[in-house]
Amino acid sequence: MDLNSLGQSLWAWIADFSSKLLPEYILPNLWLIFEVVFILVIAYIVGRFGKFVTKRLLSMVGLKRMTAKSWAENVLKITGYKGSVVELIGDLVKWLIYILFFTFILQTLGLSGVADVFGQIANFVPRSIGAILLMVIGFIIADFFGKVFGEAGFRMLQDQDLGKFVGGLVRYTIGMVVLIMSLALIGLDIAALSILLAALLVTIIMITAISLKDILPEITSGIQVKSRLKAGDRVKVDGYSGVVESIRPLVTMLNSGKSVIIMPNSILTKNPVEKQNRK
Repeated sequence: MDLNSLGQSLWAWIADFSSKLLPEYILPNLWLIFEVVFILVIAYIVGRFGKFVTKRLLSMVGLKRMTAKSWAENVLKITGYKGSVVELIGDLVKWLIYILFFTFILQTLGLSGVADVFGQIANFVPRSIGAILLMVIGFIIADFFGKVFGEAGFRMLQDQDLGKFVGGLVRYTIGMVVLIMSLALIGLDIAALSILLAALLVTIIMITAISLKDILPEITSGIQVKSRLKAGDRVKVDGYSGVVESIRPLVTMLNSGKSVIIMPNSILTKNPVEKQNRK
């Protein structure tokens, strides 16, 4: 059979089906078609309204303000979603309504097997919304404690990089725990993720221990220096002399009159310190 004959046969079938479409397919099922179209229109209206109400309620409780420029929205942008966290939850509510109505349509058409599949999908959506809310709240808590511990680390260690390291350590640890809890709420197997979290925590602890190996002696030396010296003392140590401006956990600031000398605290504890009389 050549292409011309195949085209003629296909056109003949389309013409025959079209001639029977109205009397044999549409007219006997006209009321059922009307019901399906009516349900689809109602589903569209209710879905859009549900999204609008959800966004308004979440904005009223302050979720939109709390998640603006937060870690949760940054993670969301990485996935490629262009809206906010509130927009995402609103879209999930909208599609939940669509799926419920579509399931009802399938049951009306007698397709119970397919309707059961969509029913299972509908049961999955609320858990997804709960997981997103848990993740958002958890990331907000992680941001808060990350800033608190970062500021505390900076004030205690007087070092901005160390403060950021401490804050980041707390922040990402809480974030990983929240992520695993959210995935568990969805129903995913979290055994592998738990092992990954444990390995990550061990790695972080090892890196922290290596990083603090040279810092802890300086902090200990800083405690000893504070017990011996105070701001305003004139000292001479290891060939340097000057007035103590401040004693920090890691270093001591000496003002020589011409410049400021930043001296590690360990030098002040390992070398003889000549404490001169104040003027």
